[in-house]
Amino acid sequence: MTVFNTFLKVIKKNIVTIIIYTVIVIVFAAANMQTDNSVTGFISEKPAVMVVNNDIESASSKNFEKYLDENTNIVKIEGTEDDIADALFYRDITCIVTIPKNFGECVKKGIAPEVEIKTSGNEYAAFSEMIISQYLRIQNACAKRITDENTLIESINKSLDKKAEVEFITKLNTGALGKAKTYFNFAAYSMMSCILFIVCLVLSSFNEISVRKRTIVSSMDYKKYSFDLFLSGFSYSFVVWLFFMLLSIVMVGESMFSLRGLIFIMNAFVFTLSSLALAYMLSCFLLKKNAITGIVNVLTLGFSFLCGVFVPEEYLPSWVLGIAHIMPTYWYVQNNGIISTNEHLSGCINELLINILVVIGFTIVFAVTGVIVSINKRKIA
Repeated sequence: MTVFNTFLKVIKKNIVTIIIYTVIVIVFAAANMQTDNSVTGFISEKPAVMVVNNDIESASSKNFEKYLDENTNIVKIEGTEDDIADALFYRDITCIVTIPKNFGECVKKGIAPEVEIKTSGNEYAAFSEMIISQYLRIQNACAKRITDENTLIESINKSLDKKAEVEFITKLNTGALGKAKTYFNFAAYSMMSCILFIVCLVLSSFNEISVRKRTIVSSMDYKKYSFDLFLSGFSYSFVVWLFFMLLSIVMVGESMFSLRGLIFIMNAFVFTLSSLALAYMLSCFLLKKNAITGIVNVLTLGFSFLCGVFVPEEYLPSWVLGIAHIMPTYWYVQNNGIISTNEHLSGCINELLINILVVIGFTIVFAVTGVIVSINKRKIA
């Protein structure tokens, strides 16, 4: 009971810190969950394009310009060539399309005209090039079998009128699952912070040289003492995990009462065990309580920023993600992404299990390292 009482005393003394970590996950998760992640359709955004038509009298060039006007946002820039170049550099326009003087004559002869395209090099420029190349391919194909210009234009326009409809047939509730992913990602920071802070404080107290010496010379069975420490730490960590899981029902809703919700919860439980093992390992190294707060903040914030908790991994550079692989939080976040985005979980069971096994591997490494350090310190004492 001594160990349990110590845990309770430390928890009561630091209840304000625990509340702060809890408020953090509620505030940040709630703010990010306001975004509707559901996918209901697809809207193509028109890129800004500048058109220079040097063959304005040609019907073919007029039709090409009309097509660009319908599929892009044509921008007219007055000024010198330097002004136009600046507009392209600063992304005011995505590309400059220059129609040559012999555009119409080349089309009539079945020759592919050389249209000059200067781009800004971004994704919108690539989209602009795709739009332009689509027209030119159809025009060149039609020009090989049609010589009359008016008939050629009609054939081109008829081919371009064939539009493909984009339809999303996913049965996933992407909005609710997106909210669940956001919540569980942010929960990683708060759960790890609560567990590391309290468990490290308690275990560091028991690992002090004077306390350890008194424990060794006392009549207390060392195995029972170690078991009580483990059971107390596990009980506290379980309560933290359970609290955040109950909170997930409030924050996310009925999606938690599903197979995916269950996997989210199991994934969080495995991550909780790794946090407990990390806390145990850290407590074996830490001798000063004053250092605990700083080290816990560095670890939890570092793990969160590098592993995609605070910043989505698609915005992180590859070298950062490479470093994140050596942290259990990364594999936990990866599973959250798999659960929330894959249509059929049966096809990614192996990937989910591998990620969970990696987190379990971290748990074992942390625990074994802590045991080895603890045994060595006991011998020295």
